[in-house]
Amino acid sequence: MPNDYLESYCREILACNPSIRFAGIANQLGSLIATQYREGLVPLMTKEETSQYSIQAVLRAATREDFESKIGRLEYSIGKYEKLIRATVPIIFSGSEGKRFYLLLSFDADSDAKLIIDKEVLPHLAKNKENFIQWS
Repeated sequence: MPNDYLESYCREILACNPSIRFAGIANQLGSLIATQYREGLVPLMTKEETSQYSIQAVLRAATREDFESKIGRLEYSIGKYEKLIRATVPIIFSGSEGKRFYLLLSFDADSDAKLIIDKEVLPHLAKNKENFIQWS
């Protein structure tokens, strides 16, 4: 799956809801492999800061896997900040041979991120899972 597909996929995620500010895909090491910002948005952080955030978000998600056998698989995590809401959504599919990807999102601070993820983002991921399986 070439990077242009992933960039396009991030644009599709942004199109799910106008409250989504940013969509990025990180690999299991936290390296961003695709990113898109909402058109006209001035990012709050630099590219370097966003890369550092990506590494930290993936690390936090990975540490939650330690308790998977007790509480189940992480579907997503959300953090609310004064200026925005962030979410990390693991993209894990059977047949991907242990490769994991993470969808990193940010939302406007006044949005209902949980509802958007449950009703718009997760269904979009499920609909497109075959493309990720083929890539990985």
